[in-house]
Amino acid sequence: MGVFTLSEIIGGSSFVLLVKNLEQTVQFYSDLGFNYEVIGDKVPHHHVSRGKLTLILVEAKQEDEVKPISSRYEEQYFDVFCYTDAVDLIAKEVMDKNITIIRDPNYTNHWSEFTFRDLNGYQITVGGQVVNKELIS
Repeated sequence: MGVFTLSEIIGGSSFVLLVKNLEQTVQFYSDLGFNYEVIGDKVPHHHVSRGKLTLILVEAKQEDEVKPISSRYEEQYFDVFCYTDAVDLIAKEVMDKNITIIRDPNYTNHWSEFTFRDLNGYQITVGGQVVNKELIS
């Protein structure tokens, strides 16, 4: 067995989100192309995933328990950050579904990103490169 760097050992990540309504949240992310599955027998984990991003959804016992960090600290504009080489394509998907955009898409040669809000108030930022280079300002 060879020597591995940390980046070679970790192949993805998961975020645990406390949600108000599990069924509605699963539907929201499913509509955005995420796959849904339940993992585990004794303690089921509700996963929505797309690419290497997995969100583990846990339904809150009380709706007021759901408090995204972005709603508490103005300078923290995202709760989850996603990296992609297709910011423009994902932005179009989100806009086509009339999902609330918090920060409009900003397309540049160096870095492009936008932020949307899910139905629990979590702000999801998608950042990276664009496919359609004509969008770059």
